[in-house]
Amino acid sequence: MGFWEQLGLMALAMVLGVLVGAEREYQGKAAGMRTHALIAVGAALFVTAGRFGFGDVPAGTPGVDPARIAAQVVAGVGFLGAGVIFIQRNLVFGMTTAASIWVTTAIGMACAAGLPLLAAVVTVLQLAVVTGLNPIERVIARHAQHSGKLRLHYTSTGALTEALATCTEQGFTVTEISAERDHDSDERSTVLTLHGRGAMADLTALLSKQTGVVGVTFEEL
Repeated sequence: MGFWEQLGLMALAMVLGVLVGAEREYQGKAAGMRTHALIAVGAALFVTAGRFGFGDVPAGTPGVDPARIAAQVVAGVGFLGAGVIFIQRNLVFGMTTAASIWVTTAIGMACAAGLPLLAAVVTVLQLAVVTGLNPIERVIARHAQHSGKLRLHYTSTGALTEALATCTEQGFTVTEISAERDHDSDERSTVLTLHGRGAMADLTALLSKQTGVVGVTFEEL
């Protein structure tokens, strides 16, 4: 298999990863297009390096088992990637960074296996995925599915009524309302359970600007 054939497989892996990630992102999941594209490219490069990168090593050479070494690298880098993933208030952070670490490991393996040109091209693909897909992700995020609890702090009943209307206008359905009141002040607090498609950042920004609203926080379910 020649270089262009190998490169075509890398590009195909990236495109398929982008397609799968786009569907996940549309469903409002944490791992989106960039994460899936990086994982797909990294997996393809690992396999390619294992198949074609050690052809000049004589079979049966004592103490030399390139396939086993590559397998150990693949398994070991998983622990490194896991170290950059963390969860805060039901939101997952660090997925793309972990995937990027994994692909970078594959690039290093490919270089050591004698595939420098392929490693260089995959590096360009990796950078294109991380930077080029970011604007597209923001567009998809405006229509992504969200389910969560929105806590609204306000000072008048009219503010709550206006907030409910805003949630509906932005494409969200309020399925549950839980009201609380601070008897030491005029401030009230209500938790709204929301479901729907839309930009949660835009919704919270609109609510924060409404008269009588003191604070807005959202927690994804």
